[in-house]
Amino acid sequence: MWRLLPLILLASCAANETRGTAPEGRLAGYRIVNIVDVPLSQASRSGVEQIPTREFQRGDTLGALRESGAWNIRAAVKHPRVRCATYETGIQLGAGERDCSGVRWMTNVEFGTRRTQCNNATAVHTGGGALTGAGSLFSSSTCVRVVTRCVGAC
Repeated sequence: MWRLLPLILLASCAANETRGTAPEGRLAGYRIVNIVDVPLSQASRSGVEQIPTREFQRGDTLGALRESGAWNIRAAVKHPRVRCATYETGIQLGAGERDCSGVRWMTNVEFGTRRTQCNNATAVHTGGGALTGAGSLFSSSTCVRVVTRCVGAC
């Protein structure tokens, strides 16, 4: 029986991934574990479609924001414990100085990834969404705030 215990624990902590915004009712249990402000830059354009896009990158975190408000992100998230926790990453759009100082945040944080992690693992979160009202704010935006939140054994 004792030999099966590690397998049972690992099976109960199996990682799962879903995308989308967390329902409002689940926000109370979450804790913010990381915030990074990243400057937006003009994306290089190629191909037939010339959709205005801005990109952001800092370390293992990168993504893009389109004029329509559609966005995507790829971010490495480190889980420091053995017991499992669920992490979400999201973005917030702001305007300020090019180095992201003095930023006025113009949108709420929109979360686009959700993933359960266990056993001191680092996982790459990929996902996206659409920032409500971002189309009219696109031209004045200079920064993205990347927020990682967690519930469970964070």
